[in-house]
Amino acid sequence: MSRSFSRREFIGQASCAAVGSLGLLSTLLNLRMANSAAAQGLPSGDPNDYRALVCLFFAGGMDSYNLLLPAPASGAPYNTYVTTRGGIYDAVANSDGLALPSSSVLRLAAHASDPFGYGVHPRCADHAGSSGMASLYGQGSLAFVANVGTLAERITKTTYNNSTARRPRGLYSHSDQVQQWHTSAATEARTIGWAGLAADLLHAGNQDARVSMNISLAGNNTWQTGRAVFNYNISSTGSSLPSDYASPLATPVVGTTSRSAIRTAAIDNQLQQEYQNLLDRTFAQNFRDSIDASAAFKDAFDASTLATLFPGDPGYVPPAPYTAPVSTSSRGNDPAVSLGQQFKAVLRTIKVRQDLGLRRQTFFLNYGGWDHHDEVIASMDRMVDVVNRCLAAYWQGLGELGLREKVTLYSASDFARTLTSNGAGSDHAWGGNAFVLGGAVNGGRVYGSYPDLALNGPAVVTSRGVTLPAVSVDEYFAELALWLGVSPGQLDSVLPRIRNFYTPGATGPLGLMRA
Repeated sequence: MSRSFSRREFIGQASCAAVGSLGLLSTLLNLRMANSAAAQGLPSGDPNDYRALVCLFFAGGMDSYNLLLPAPASGAPYNTYVTTRGGIYDAVANSDGLALPSSSVLRLAAHASDPFGYGVHPRCADHAGSSGMASLYGQGSLAFVANVGTLAERITKTTYNNSTARRPRGLYSHSDQVQQWHTSAATEARTIGWAGLAADLLHAGNQDARVSMNISLAGNNTWQTGRAVFNYNISSTGSSLPSDYASPLATPVVGTTSRSAIRTAAIDNQLQQEYQNLLDRTFAQNFRDSIDASAAFKDAFDASTLATLFPGDPGYVPPAPYTAPVSTSSRGNDPAVSLGQQFKAVLRTIKVRQDLGLRRQTFFLNYGGWDHHDEVIASMDRMVDVVNRCLAAYWQGLGELGLREKVTLYSASDFARTLTSNGAGSDHAWGGNAFVLGGAVNGGRVYGSYPDLALNGPAVVTSRGVTLPAVSVDEYFAELALWLGVSPGQLDSVLPRIRNFYTPGATGPLGLMRA
């Protein structure tokens, strides 16, 4: 165990390292206060007090007005949808049309608050006896949030047209909008994400945690980056140690002549040194902790199994024309394999949460390729099917773990796409539709305000059909942050612009989540 050192020793060594001691001390004091607040905010020692938040990000900008749309039985709303989208798609007669035919749209169960009947993409049906998105909505486990997007302030068609309302920075830019969906900050570039800030507050409640509460299946990301807590990257097969490093924790027998053995010996020698310089000592300690955590995670993850079959598992039967997997090395040609195995890794990690000392977790999954400037209909048909089947397996797996009430998944994307066709697809737009899945969700409802899709409608700007968001990402995220355990009094530190849209209180701004 490394020797503790005094405040005077810390400041002296930090100064010798040519680092601003006041800045470092301020960081540690802020972290200490955040940890204290978190420790007071979570019930201590209750292993059943577990909650996890899963972000499923659709990189590229999903055409989400073909995910959630007016049902054909709605009459005028569906007819307006068809007209604005350029008519029903037909590969021969109307290849530029972006509307789905009435015979294919799946009608959602009605709710008393519905202004008209809603429908979803035909690929949201059940698969092999597992509930798809349409059924999960009907069961009250899935909800939609309509017309949500990045906002600097409330905006109307009038204030948009006369440029009197502030607009988000880089409104139609992929990089800017992805960053804003990760941070909630619509008018500035930030490298700190709202899940990272939430983790700064909540991570102290993970007593004896061996790894970060923020786990990513898609590499480093802004969403999970905090001031003190960062994401821990894994793959669908678990964690990995440094290249050519054969720790005895992971590999009991280490040779003496191979490149791996030489590299391992060099790293171990480096880590065993007692450094006087503060930064050297901190680096070595963090490196040791990282290797130990990787080995601990690997042991726990490798022992974690599930009976539920996911895309890519032997025995899983994908729809035609895809071929079924034969083994873990021959998974067939199902496009859902990669995402399905990532979902499986999330659940395998959740299963060993107590072994890792975790009571709060976040997970980040990225499913890219939604920038459909052409082939919207065919691409959405394939990709919505992938999402729907992965969610069906994920929900079944959560049931196997008995944790449906404890885990909430939400979707996000750069932006929606233009309602009108560009002749081959659709282009970058603004407000779009998202969904939330979990046992704590007040499901079976569409929250927010689904817009009139007419090009002259009050929420549609530009001749291309861009919708002005009715719900800010801040309101959307506030529901999730409060459910995860951030207190109303701490919400401003996680979502700094939240008071532009909502005054933090005991209930969320939308009523989306149960306590």
